Amino acid sequence: MPPDAVRGSAVDCHVHVFGSSRDVPAPRVPHPERAAALKDVTALGAALGFRRYVLTQPSFLGFDNSHMLATVATNPDSMRAVAWLPPSTDPGDLVALAASGVVGLRFPLKYASELPDWDAYAALFAAAAARGIHVELGLAGVALIAAARKVLAGGASVVVAHLGMFDAAVGPDKDPAFAALLELAATRKVWVKLSAPYRAPRPFADRACAQLLGAFGPDRAVWGSDWPHVAQQLDRRTTYPASLDWLRDRVPDARILRQILVASPAALYGFT
Repeated sequence: MPPDAVRGSAVDCHVHVFGSSRDVPAPRVPHPERAAALKDVTALGAALGFRRYVLTQPSFLGFDNSHMLATVATNPDSMRAVAWLPPSTDPGDLVALAASGVVGLRFPLKYASELPDWDAYAALFAAAAARGIHVELGLAGVALIAAARKVLAGGASVVVAHLGMFDAAVGPDKDPAFAALLELAATRKVWVKLSAPYRAPRPFADRACAQLLGAFGPDRAVWGSDWPHVAQQLDRRTTYPASLDWLRDRVPDARILRQILVASPAALYGFT
């Protein structure tokens, strides 16, 4: 549980909400049959001191951000959204999207059969940079580094989720893409999410967290629960507090923990 100084102002920076696959005419794999409702995650979060949430578009919903945006609209002061948009999006649409709570553009492409033509997104990335909207890259390996450099060249900030997306088969120390990501810390325009440690063996997750904090600093790090943990099909009620406990074990200093849970997300996502 966060210290008392953090309770009520802490931000969970990676949450997914969606309806049941039974309610979708042609659900995309791996759309779960069990819905993930805002009331369920906020009940978990509230017990741990969280009142603010960043909703992140699930990959299986594709470019249909309607459920997420409708959820944010129910409490716009305490929620933000990270949307997935097609390259055909008019850059001018970012004005309305920003007004609806969108603060980032997400590309959950780790398991995609092919990557987008990043040049087709150039105008959208430029418009995002002008509005202070970041680009969250859900890629791994050389594809992550190439995309990050492309986004940075266009002026937008980059967010990389899940402990830098290192190769869980070999660990961060043997992943050259992870080493290249650490070098991007010098730009001061890359942020990392200390999220989903259960996606890799615990020693690898611990090592990646230490390296990311050492390279980027707590002022470029945030935490997210990754609720409801779809990819791993973990227990929704116990994995949330366990992931937070993992962070507290890695960051015993209350001042640094507050930076990660409160100050950094306030700066990145525009909470006041």
